[in-house]
Amino acid sequence: MTSREPLARRVTAVAVGVIVAGVIAVGIPANAPYDLPEPPEQNRGDWVMPLDRYMGPSTTRLTYAEELLIEPCLQEAGFTDVEVPWRDVDAATNALESQAVRAFDLSDARARGYHVAPTDDPGATAWRTYSTTVFADPVFEARMRCGDEVLSEHPELAQDDLTSSIAIRLSDAAFSEARRDDDVLDTADEWRSCLIDSDVFESGTFATEALEKTLPRSPAGMPTVEMASEFGSGDPSSPISSDEIRLATADAACRESSGYLEALYQAEWRRQLTVPHDYGELLAQVDVEQVAQANRTVERVLETRTPARR
Repeated sequence: MTSREPLARRVTAVAVGVIVAGVIAVGIPANAPYDLPEPPEQNRGDWVMPLDRYMGPSTTRLTYAEELLIEPCLQEAGFTDVEVPWRDVDAATNALESQAVRAFDLSDARARGYHVAPTDDPGATAWRTYSTTVFADPVFEARMRCGDEVLSEHPELAQDDLTSSIAIRLSDAAFSEARRDDDVLDTADEWRSCLIDSDVFESGTFATEALEKTLPRSPAGMPTVEMASEFGSGDPSSPISSDEIRLATADAACRESSGYLEALYQAEWRRQLTVPHDYGELLAQVDVEQVAQANRTVERVLETRTPARR
């Protein structure tokens, strides 16, 4: 799972600044970058980036998937009362995990306007009860054995999330820098003109004349504080209005037609091709095929074994 631009700007702006400072503080000279080997093919639709290969499944998703794999083993051992509860793992991931920032686009706009992704996991209490249960010795011993069997069958799940965390932080720093790239900023006037000419609203707070005065200098400033307040977009539980969808989709369409998204993608891509040397040497030790397999395994388990909501 990934976080999208409006959420990132409000929630991680300070963190990204600290990250950039941390990267510089490593002490590696600017002329000694580490070139990441064999970057993937570009795919702007999925916002594929060079650092993605080093990002394994989040702890929330991995832990839940492992429990779903252990459950049938326990039940075969006779412990039929041990049942993994349903939870909204996507919402839990949004609430609990750091995720790589991705650009806001038309699919996001159509799905939820400027609203941040859902973070309310209705199954959180049941999961907390289950995950903190102290099992009796027979069950505990069986769990240990079943856990070993799961890792024996799926060794890719034995993940160290340190490299994932580093890759995510470097990715977010690259995204933050890319938004200030000259090629990206050069598209801002075209984006503004496009959105104003769209005449999204004839009257109201964000009518064309008012919008012309309040639009930020680049799409990175969207939604504005006034828009976020009007739409309640910082609260994932608040309703998403048709007006919000209209403005967000017009905004996203103009980001595309103005060349902003393409320029942003290329700017971030360039920044992700090299990393500070210390981090590069650490990432070079990662088995990226194993990381990819871990992601596939976890997503397959979540899709096929998550129980029905009770």
